[in-house]
Amino acid sequence: MKPKLLSTAPFLSVVLFFWGILFAQAQTYYALQIDRNIRVKAEDITAEYQPRLVMGTEQALEFRNTVAKYIIKKMSVENNPDITKGQRRYRLKLISSHESSEMGNVLYPYQWQEYLRIKPRIQPLSYEESGFDDAIVDYQSTN
Repeated sequence: MKPKLLSTAPFLSVVLFFWGILFAQAQTYYALQIDRNIRVKAEDITAEYQPRLVMGTEQALEFRNTVAKYIIKKMSVENNPDITKGQRRYRLKLISSHESSEMGNVLYPYQWQEYLRIKPRIQPLSYEESGFDDAIVDYQSTN
């Protein structure tokens, strides 16, 4: 009985490992399939970058998929009513930073530098004004 138990444990662990990977990929694919607007928006953003980055077909596809993945993440933060405006702004900046870093794996170094340069114009961070944005005063200018 014991030798049979030892031989099934590695098999089960391998099966569970692959099942976990497939489940995670299926979730991302399902999220992309649910909202066609996300795919269309990602295609539009990719088309805006294309003239400046001059990506190949496979590279543009990977770029579009990365953009779509981060659109989903941004939407989850923007639609979360449980976080404050400050937390929302911080998380959106963090997501944008992670997106930029991941694009370093998709693009060649010279493309990535251009991407970083033009990203604020093509994908600006949404900015919600708080009541204290204009309350900061430079103390040196008041003396």
